Order: sequence, then C-alpha cells, then structure tokens
Amino acid sequence: MKNILIATDFSKEAYCALYYATRLFQEENTTFYIANFFGEKIHASVYSLVNEEQFSKIPRLKQDSEIACHEIFHHIVRDTGLKGDKFQLISSEQKLVDGLQDVIDSKDIDVVVMGTKDHKGTLSSIAGTNTTRVINKALNVPVLIVPRELEFIPPKHIAFASELIFEFNFEAMNILKKIAQSFRSEITVIHDGEETQTTKRQWHNYNAFKEYMDGVPVSLEFSSSHIEVSRSIAEFIKHNKIDMLCMEYFKHSAPGKIFREPVVEKIDRHLSFPFLILPAKS
Repeated sequence: MKNILIATDFSKEAYCALYYATRLFQEENTTFYIANFFGEKIHASVYSLVNEEQFSKIPRLKQDSEIACHEIFHHIVRDTGLKGDKFQLISSEQKLVDGLQDVIDSKDIDVVVMGTKDHKGTLSSIAGTNTTRVINKALNVPVLIVPRELEFIPPKHIAFASELIFEFNFEAMNILKKIAQSFRSEITVIHDGEETQTTKRQWHNYNAFKEYMDGVPVSLEFSSSHIEVSRSIAEFIKHNKIDMLCMEYFKHSAPGKIFREPVVEKIDRHLSFPFLILPAKS
C-alpha cells in the first residue's frame, strides 16, 4: 500500500500537483492525503505564545480550511474518476514543515508531493518559499516537486543525476523503482565527469544502482562540460526529452560539484519537468 501526502494551499499549482500525483500513483491500494497547514496564518506574540486575538482566529481558519479541502476533494474525484475512499483530508493548525513531518510519521507516508508558485522560472527564484523550506528540512521520505501547472506525461524517460560518490539509499529509492516499473521507464544516470576519470568506487555505486533497478533499463551518460553542473543537467534534459529528473539530497554535506552549486536551487524550471528528490543515506 502506498500513502501519498499532497500539501495544498488551494492554488492552481497545488491542484496540478495533486492531479499529477493521482496519475503517477495509479495502484489500487494507494491512499492520497490532501493536507492544508494553516499555522503560518496564526501569528505568535513576541513571547512565542499565541495571544487571545490570534487564538480566536483558529476556529474560523480551521473551518475555512476544511471547506476548501472538501471542495478540492470533490474536484479531484470528478476530474479523475477515482473513488472517494482513496482520499483523506487533513486540516491542521500546524506550520507546514512541522505538520508534514507529523503526518509522515502518523500515516506512514511514502512520498510528499508539492507544487510550485510565484517564481520566475528558476529554482533559485523560489528560495525561501514553502517548497525550498521543505527541501532544506531534508524529510526522511522522497519529495516530488511538480512545477507550475504541468500536464501529466507518463515518465517514460527518467534522468537520475548523481556523482556516484556515496552509496545509495535504496530504501528511499524504492519509489523511483516502482515508478519506472509501472510506466516501463528507462533511467539515464547523468554523471558530471569523464569516463576515463571515473573511479572504481563510482563504477561500483553505478553497478549497484543498476542491479537494484532489476529489469528497468539503466544507462550511464557522462556530461562533462565547462558550464555549471545545473546548466549541464538542464541542457541534457532539454535535448533528450526527459520526463522526470531525480536526485538525492544531502542536508549536511556537499558531495561534489552538483551539491556545491547547489543544483537543487539552480536547475532551470522553464523546462517544466517534475523533480523527485530522494533523501540520501545518512
């Protein structure tokens, strides 16, 4: 059984992410948790206590959140034809990041899905937004970012960007494997470097990745260039018709050039591909 958590602020972008998730995870035993966290609307006092005026807002905010969640629920059932019992609604007075972590723990969530909004076409332009706050929190489950109002395209070609330096977190990578198996996808590992300079350790990690994918076609593409790594990856995706980008995210370390830039904040989003971020092995 898969449990998918979709964070919503009731924007068009959030609904697009929800719809994309219902198309991507089509298994019969999937439950979609549609969650709105309105804690940011409750302003704490200088003593970090919710004052009486702010406290009085909570019932109204919760009612508004619940009404909006039910409206989203009716729309997604209508638009997808899925049964209503595949969806669960959550209206929480917690702030986004803390609320996400609590739901992840209590509902055994497999992946968090988010949309993006109010940015100018690059990940760097959404710095400080909800999306980057969630990425930087380094949740212990994968995070799928669906840019703008992206239409669903089956992910037949998936790019996995990696420097192949560290062992992979195969537990977190299970979601990538399931997606690839479901859509009979091909995965291209994009490695920024030259084949002649690839170490035995990197070849070992690549072969371990390939073995883990078990039946999914996997190839290795060397992308050595003098431009920044994020641009190199974006150009590869643009010219090779990639449907999804995936990579691991290291919270406390900066392995290689990819995360020194870091690519997570610089890859151009005008290319409009979904971005699957996997928690790295601790």
